[in-house]
Amino acid sequence: MHAARGLMLAALAAATVALAANKAEADGDQTCPAGALGVSRTIEVDTTGGPWFGSPHGDPNFLQPKEVVLTFDDGPSPKDTREILAALAKECTKATFFVVGEMVAEHPEVVKEVAEQGHTIGVHTWSHPNLARLALDDVKREVEATFDAAQKASPAPVAPFFRYPYLSSSQATVDYMKSRNIGQFAVDIDSQDWRARSTKPVIARVMAGLEARGRGIILMHDIHKWTADAVPQILAQLKAGGYKVVQLKAKTPVELIADVSPPVKPSHPQLARKRSKTAAGRVKGNRRRMALRFRKPSA
Repeated sequence: MHAARGLMLAALAAATVALAANKAEADGDQTCPAGALGVSRTIEVDTTGGPWFGSPHGDPNFLQPKEVVLTFDDGPSPKDTREILAALAKECTKATFFVVGEMVAEHPEVVKEVAEQGHTIGVHTWSHPNLARLALDDVKREVEATFDAAQKASPAPVAPFFRYPYLSSSQATVDYMKSRNIGQFAVDIDSQDWRARSTKPVIARVMAGLEARGRGIILMHDIHKWTADAVPQILAQLKAGGYKVVQLKAKTPVELIADVSPPVKPSHPQLARKRSKTAAGRVKGNRRRMALRFRKPSA
């Protein structure tokens, strides 16, 4: 009797462990190797009312000293995004990817991989225009079509997280995000990797920014080879410097507005260029576009 009961308890315990393992796998969790950078904590973000995160509008005490949030804009790019995902996985850490709708439409399988590996997905417009220069109807198409496409590609809920191209907003765009309960993300540490063309300046800017601020949301782009090459070294220096990675997740997923048509043509002159049908051409075009970036956000 006791032996049978013991076997039943053992079987129940094994089933419980298996269920937990399956849930962890589904959630993108993993057992981290000793010494990995990892994730120090996860913050469940309430985006009700469209709050800001990051300088200069966000709460400066949102993160604790030595805490960082890793973020990447403009992807997905098959080669560069996957290399960055591999570097993050090796250190067992997580990031937020603000995707561009055009890139999602070309590479939905990469968005799926980002989600399956447990990272957070937000959006960065469909075609990367300066939203402050667009009519509100065009703003809505740029934003909502991207959320819709990202969610169709992602097996996990997409977060109501948004970052403005060029960090350029207007009162109309801010009010719209507030009405949609979409969190608005700015930047604390800008890698300026769009102008670097090599790994060393990217690493130097990130670490110098952290030394000056002590914490913050870090901006990089997963469409540049030099950024993909820099990420493993940045992660190593974060670990050596005692910094801790925080993952942001949404309290509730984005509420989609279904069947919003994306812009038919580029909404801004900066995007009036020939579209290559190859991934290499797409990345090259995005790199040219990034060369025109400016960084001062407007309220």
